[in-house]
Amino acid sequence: MPEGRRAAARALVPARALTAALLGAAVLLGVLLRAAGGGALLSSSLVYSAPVEQAAPGADSPADAVRSFYILLDQGEYAAAWALAREPDYTGSGNAPYRSEVAEDGRRGWTPREAFVSRLNDELGYGGVWLRLADVQAEEVTAGEAAAHGAWPATGGSQVVAAVRAQGTLLGACTIFHWEKVLPVTRAGGRYRVLLPGTKQADALFYQEWFANVRKIGTLRAIAP
Repeated sequence: MPEGRRAAARALVPARALTAALLGAAVLLGVLLRAAGGGALLSSSLVYSAPVEQAAPGADSPADAVRSFYILLDQGEYAAAWALAREPDYTGSGNAPYRSEVAEDGRRGWTPREAFVSRLNDELGYGGVWLRLADVQAEEVTAGEAAAHGAWPATGGSQVVAAVRAQGTLLGACTIFHWEKVLPVTRAGGRYRVLLPGTKQADALFYQEWFANVRKIGTLRAIAP
């Protein structure tokens, strides 16, 4: 083989190795992001892909009730989510501190189903179209940890039996976020129900109070072709 052709062949080897390494890195990144968000691997539609649908486990335990609540929100089953929750109705005083309001006046009542469903249709869209959750998990935490998160309030007569940390993945248009929230769980009439904060920040939507410690873990745009 002429010397010129040998030199060209030797120069081509590192280039091919670099190309293979880059492709391997792209595939690995796609696998990691797929594991985090449930999307299609290296697909141009990945940023719009719905996560793998999860089945609500019911409410046989405090953790199951909390996990079911979030899964039903994601599926847009707002009436079913309402049946697993209790939310103090603070109409007219939406910025009042949660614990003090419940402790001072247990007669405020709870948000009715019609108001709950109507509000979430406005905030999250019909069928949960504006909320995309994946890998929702829930586990009970100790009373001390719950108190540290402000999740063991006076409850206007409801019996708090447990506190549960929910966590999972929230898919944005181009970004994946991790979130978590510690919530108290009540038991009334033989049923476990999530006790939701009935207040919100002045510039926030009600449902945003159900997610905390939201942090970015990936950018989907990075693997779009």
